[in-house]
Amino acid sequence: MAIPTPNALTASQLGDLVNTTLRDLGKPRFTEIATDLQRHTAMRNLLRKNRVELQSGYGVQWDVKVAQSGASAAVGLGASDSVNIVDTMVQATADWRNVTTNYAIIGQEISMNSEPSRIVNLVQSRRIDAMISLAELMEAFFWGPPVASNDNLTPWGINTWIVKNASEGFFGGAPTGYTTIGLNPTTYPRWNNWTYQYVSVSRDDLIRHWRKAATFTDFQPPVDGIPTFNTGDQYGFYTNYGVIGPLEEALEGQNDNLGNDIASKDGMTLFRRVPVTWVPKLEADTTNPVYGVNWGWFKSYILRGWWLRETHVPVYPGQHTISAHFLDSTFQWITKNRRCHFVLATGTTYPS
Repeated sequence: MAIPTPNALTASQLGDLVNTTLRDLGKPRFTEIATDLQRHTAMRNLLRKNRVELQSGYGVQWDVKVAQSGASAAVGLGASDSVNIVDTMVQATADWRNVTTNYAIIGQEISMNSEPSRIVNLVQSRRIDAMISLAELMEAFFWGPPVASNDNLTPWGINTWIVKNASEGFFGGAPTGYTTIGLNPTTYPRWNNWTYQYVSVSRDDLIRHWRKAATFTDFQPPVDGIPTFNTGDQYGFYTNYGVIGPLEEALEGQNDNLGNDIASKDGMTLFRRVPVTWVPKLEADTTNPVYGVNWGWFKSYILRGWWLRETHVPVYPGQHTISAHFLDSTFQWITKNRRCHFVLATGTTYPS
């Protein structure tokens, strides 16, 4: 072997060394660069914290009091009673959705991927591949455009429940193609979410109307003792960098003593002491939306025993050395009170 000049010599050029020595493999770990999104908020955070498990049923149904009896009145002494029974309750519904992911293993692979030759656990890697695929899918479902009314497969995400509108107020009705989303918001206008269409990320526009939206959607029970679905008001605010960036710059403008840090407010944006969360999936939405979500009302409802339920098929049809592994979930995203949420955006379109 011709020896290169000393100042150009590298270990990989020494043939005998390469043929008789392994590189430093380190611990059984690997670097994941399989996705484009920096964060997967739906799978990692929201589906862990805001879950309700239901025992059974072919869908979800809940009662909504849409009116009150109007039985109260000012009366004089000895006045005649006027008693009426008024129907005030209706039922809202939402159907289950099912998602699945899978991976397969050939029997001989397990033996080949054993110590001392194993670098990375192959079975673990395949399962992680399947879970990454599921995380990508759930993020697309949760933040994606409203589900088409003839789509019986896709879960109802944020934009199916919290609908944009150009007017300010409770104008977020049913998505295009729907008459009912849980309830019919035309029949029951109190079932609308709050909306506003802003022009600029400024104190006089977005921030002022954001404050108004948060105030007008903060409903408190009129009397004690109402058996509510609300598990406690817990607000979250979600947007893209088109909003986060200007807000961070506005924060810097409020502080005359920033020191030497030229990005001192990055990652520190709060609204009413609640962090404003950057959602990479919302980068595709050119209307720069700001979603206000009350997680006391918005939940992931899961059929009991069917969240990432694993099924192992030891004999794959026609290929007896292959085992197939499936992870299945039956669930639906539901808010049982739409008027406690809002969306502010520069337009009413959605990314495709």
